[in-house]
Amino acid sequence: MKKNAPTAKTNTRNRVPRFSAHQRDILISALACIGMVFGAFYWIQHVEEPRALNQRIDTVTSNIADHQRGIVRDVIDQLGDRVNKQTSNPELLTALEQGSISDDSLFAQSLRRAFPEALDTKIIYIGKQGIADERSETQRLRNNIEIDMLRKSIEKKGLVIEAYKHDKQWLISFVGTASKHGAVYVTFNAQYFERMLKSLAGNAVSIELIQTYKTRRDSVIKPSAISYPEAMQSRPLPVPGWTLQVYPQDITVQSLSSDSTLLWLICVLCVALIAASHAIFFVRSYQIPAAPKASPKAPAPKTPETPSLEQALAKKLAASRQGNFAKRDNFPAPDSAPPLPELNDPETKSSSKAPSLAINCFRAYDIRGIADTELNDNTCFAIGRAVGSEALSRGQTKLLLGRDGRLSSSRIHDALIKGLLSTGIDVTDLGLLATPMLHYACQDLNIGNAIMITGSHNPGHYNGMKISLEFKSLSSRDIQALRHRIDAQEFETGKGRLDSDSIEQRYIDRVISDVVIAQTLKIVIDAGNGATSNIAPALFEELGCEVIPLFCEVDGNFPNHAPDPTVEENLSALKAAVAEHSADIGIAFDGDGDRVAVVTAEGRSPAADQLLMVLATDMVARNPGAEILFDIKCSRLLSELIVDAGGRPTMWKCGHSFMKQKMADTGALLGGEFSGHIFYKERWYGFDDGMYTAARLLEILTLSGRTMDEALDSQRTLISSPEILIPVADERKFALVETFAENQNFADAALINIDGLRVEFRQGWGLIRASNTGPAITMRFEAESEASLARIQNDFKDLLLRIDPTLADSL
Repeated sequence: MKKNAPTAKTNTRNRVPRFSAHQRDILISALACIGMVFGAFYWIQHVEEPRALNQRIDTVTSNIADHQRGIVRDVIDQLGDRVNKQTSNPELLTALEQGSISDDSLFAQSLRRAFPEALDTKIIYIGKQGIADERSETQRLRNNIEIDMLRKSIEKKGLVIEAYKHDKQWLISFVGTASKHGAVYVTFNAQYFERMLKSLAGNAVSIELIQTYKTRRDSVIKPSAISYPEAMQSRPLPVPGWTLQVYPQDITVQSLSSDSTLLWLICVLCVALIAASHAIFFVRSYQIPAAPKASPKAPAPKTPETPSLEQALAKKLAASRQGNFAKRDNFPAPDSAPPLPELNDPETKSSSKAPSLAINCFRAYDIRGIADTELNDNTCFAIGRAVGSEALSRGQTKLLLGRDGRLSSSRIHDALIKGLLSTGIDVTDLGLLATPMLHYACQDLNIGNAIMITGSHNPGHYNGMKISLEFKSLSSRDIQALRHRIDAQEFETGKGRLDSDSIEQRYIDRVISDVVIAQTLKIVIDAGNGATSNIAPALFEELGCEVIPLFCEVDGNFPNHAPDPTVEENLSALKAAVAEHSADIGIAFDGDGDRVAVVTAEGRSPAADQLLMVLATDMVARNPGAEILFDIKCSRLLSELIVDAGGRPTMWKCGHSFMKQKMADTGALLGGEFSGHIFYKERWYGFDDGMYTAARLLEILTLSGRTMDEALDSQRTLISSPEILIPVADERKFALVETFAENQNFADAALINIDGLRVEFRQGWGLIRASNTGPAITMRFEAESEASLARIQNDFKDLLLRIDPTLADSL
């Protein structure tokens, strides 16, 4: 019998599964999505969460440090008041005069009862020979430090507080002179302060009290532990040389840390959803019937292949990607972006009666343009109607109007008044005056709506309007709303009333009632033929200065120099006049008086951020912890100085409207811009006022007994450039800066983009931004050395030329 032939079997053990292209795409998509989810959650846990934790730790520690500093200050003030109360006791004064002081006297016993928490108390008799008198009992003092404190108290005729070490323990003593015959000495163990601070702070932080004397630095109260030194918060104390340092402890960090369990549960859930959804698509892909094979006997005729939808999309995507890469390599000029709609376009014009407007006049925080063409009578009449209507819509019924001395200001003034009155709003005309005086008039007359006709620091053929409603300068959105109101012809109608008033003398009286100049100074005032020409000399003469006027006749032609004191060449005449008359200082104002610049007796012209350093040092010294505001163009040294003095620095956008709003939001007492706008909230109203700022500067200098040169010599300086203006059309400047920011690739740099782009390097920084007041971009640089400055400038220049080679002649 023959064996049956073996049956052929299919070997399935080594068969490799074959997936269709559609199934492979599903698997790749699933893996990619899962990878992105894990990557995102890993980034949150290891990058974002630590950053947020550090920020929370800094905030909590800073709040505790402020609280602890307040406690120390209050305790020191209370103890000092108690010591001073004892030194003014009539019984003690009588006993000292009679020389009848002893340890068992009634007053000595009373003094010990008055300070039960003190380590000991003493009454020191001072004889005719001072503390060296044989009855002065200096042997009762522990060491030379206590003797020196007594000497300081006698010279100061007031309270002296100091910490020192005796017998291996720290003591804190208060010494107050009762009269020329004696002093009261109260000593505490440093542990008294330590127990008080630590009992209030608990385990949340560790406290350290540092005393610095010359180059020596001692820890009076040592911290219990230093777990996170990088999160330490330091606060200056009212006692000279004392600093409070606060360190967060483990319990604080643990309480602020977030549990990541929930985060990873969400991550796992997301992965499960992605896997499940892709699994469903994968399974369904097997249910799609295969396309039937064509019969070999009847082949289909050959036709040009029609690409599938997926192929067409893929091809289009590839072409798009290539185009994008090409664009990135070529850096297209910003003017390739779609142009802004014109007001006279049929699509944007809502009424055929709307005047043809120059869009570029409506800027970030005011209206400004070429007077004869962009601010013609029809445009100014329409702006008056728009402002009047907007004010009425806010429930306002009155508006103040002022103007500078430009040749076009009277014409614009007349057209504006017609437009305003046609809406039914009442107008008070204040005539020719400086912009700060109009702001003051709003406060003095309690009318929060105003228009100042001024071209500010721009050349004479420019003009514009600074507008305030409800005591606030209009924002960029508000300015654009006026333009759209004109475009839509949304105007109120009525018959307003016109009257006039004068504010000059009231402004002078208000300033001289606030500012005290302690000594007579010889000053040169350069009004630049602007709006301060008449008021500034009169103001400073009233303040007691010897005034030498320079270009203090109003002339809209500005025949002597441009009305911008931040440009160095515009100060040459002022420098010459200061030198010729041996003046103490020279002061220059811009066309409408809201900017200020100074020239020192030695002929130096400090930048506005250097001037702000002098003002900020005084402000923080009198108001510890005060917030100081400055714009993005200012030196990094300004921020360091404010912190070192115990203040809080805040960087913000350029522009008087932005700065005034930020000062109101933050409660800052002082603010300033590199352009020379200085804002005082302390004792003033928070608007930029060149004349008031100059008066406060003279007050600071005369009260301190220093010259401006000496004040500048006390500051550290870096190598810096002036503000560099590069002409760029208004419709292109913002796009150019955006393109620069998108294509920058600076290594080891921090980026600040609150206004343009400021790139912070280790050795310096560079800034590029679009000007808010003219058709230009502005740049500024600062560095530790000339070499670093040149490198940063070249990096900016190279990138800018790659973006727009047409700027080569301007760089």
